[in-house]
Amino acid sequence: MPHDHKLLLINPNATVSVTERMAVAAREVLGPRWYVEEMTNVGAPPIITDDAGLKLATDLMVEAFDKGRDPLDGVMVAAFGDPALQELKAKLPVPVAGIAESGMLEAATYGNFAIVAPTPDLFDAITALSVRYGVRDRMSALLTTTTDIYVLMNEPQALVETLRGMIDEAVARGDVDAVVIGGGPLADAAKTLAASNPPCPVIGPVPAAARRLRTLILGEDT
Repeated sequence: MPHDHKLLLINPNATVSVTERMAVAAREVLGPRWYVEEMTNVGAPPIITDDAGLKLATDLMVEAFDKGRDPLDGVMVAAFGDPALQELKAKLPVPVAGIAESGMLEAATYGNFAIVAPTPDLFDAITALSVRYGVRDRMSALLTTTTDIYVLMNEPQALVETLRGMIDEAVARGDVDAVVIGGGPLADAAKTLAASNPPCPVIGPVPAAARRLRTLILGEDT
């Protein structure tokens, strides 16, 4: 089947298996007439957990396009810190969407939202993004795990249960209408949680970015 549109999904971290799983999540949203090309940010941290990792990932991604990387019809920046998002929006002639940007904007359509994330050292960076995207007043809570992210990523069931407990904690606040799962590598966990009768809408940021890019590329009203 010929592809009508081609999307470049960039995993800003250096873990190829994460890239593959996020691409699967994007393809599930977009369907067979969309081609999703995968790019893994070789040289970046295996998982981006702090500001230094965001900076390194940003520099490497900008360099890739300086060297002539094809942005296709649109680009997804698939790490929750949205590294290089603003730089690529300024540089590229096609739509660019970040998964934090997309997840927050979609969550805000439900009302107030919470973010649950496994990266406590990115608390300030994620909060700053909510300000940049104009939804800080809608972000009721940002909950982060205490267990090491590398441990959780190697224990999928424990990861799901940890996030489920954080979702319940967020909803118990009484001012949360939706929850964003704050991490690209959490694509499988986000899908599981969204399908498990959660107490409010659970938004996987990779599917949210796929929906946003589809809208931007097709020129539909947002």
